[in-house]
Amino acid sequence: MIDALYEFLNKIGYHHPIHPTEVHMPIGLMVGAFIFAVLAFVFRRQTLLLPPRHCIILTFIWVFPTILLGYMDWQHFYGGAWILPIKVKLVVAPCLTVLLAAAIFLGRRFGAASVRVLPVYLLCFCAVVVLGYFGGQLVYGVKETPSKREYATGLRIYSINCNACHPGGGNVIPHGRPVINSPELQDFHRFLQWVRHPKAPMPPFPESRISDAEGKDLYEYIVHELNPEPGSLLKRPAENPKILGGGKVAP
Repeated sequence: MIDALYEFLNKIGYHHPIHPTEVHMPIGLMVGAFIFAVLAFVFRRQTLLLPPRHCIILTFIWVFPTILLGYMDWQHFYGGAWILPIKVKLVVAPCLTVLLAAAIFLGRRFGAASVRVLPVYLLCFCAVVVLGYFGGQLVYGVKETPSKREYATGLRIYSINCNACHPGGGNVIPHGRPVINSPELQDFHRFLQWVRHPKAPMPPFPESRISDAEGKDLYEYIVHELNPEPGSLLKRPAENPKILGGGKVAP
């Protein structure tokens, strides 16, 4: 069911995760609610307390499809890998949902003007900041820029598909199997076969997600931009003491 949805999106030209397109709704609404609530208490304006309550209710409604889409993206793009940003988001998102429910309940019971509501708004605001930060880690984790324009496409592909599990050419799941100096980088054909048919927990990347041409760009970026020492990527693991147990490439 999940794969069918993403296959349809690929066919119409949409190749990115869905969750980031929806997450702006609850985050924006929550930030707006918090700002209006603070202004209401600072300036003692009761009329400013109605917008934050409406924003909180809309945030609570929108948070459920946002969490669902985040889970779907996690399974599809990251193969359910337990990386740090995902772990944090899986903890904070349910906490935010509970806090939103508490804010709605307290506002209904004590009134939107009650001082008891503002601390809950603050906690909700902090939760969306944490979610936004670690979401940004997944999307914008690659900070370096390629030294040559010809590797820019490879950097983009790496940022979208690989960087969450392999920041800087490493590997956050089995640390001893980094991308850099991997034996799968001996030639492009071997690299592409590994990308198409990897070992778990790495998810496969069929041509619908990374075309052969994009795979070539990705390969060139890894070989020429993530290589700490020019020429060392083509060494066998036995010749390079930095590799523990042999490297495996896994975008």
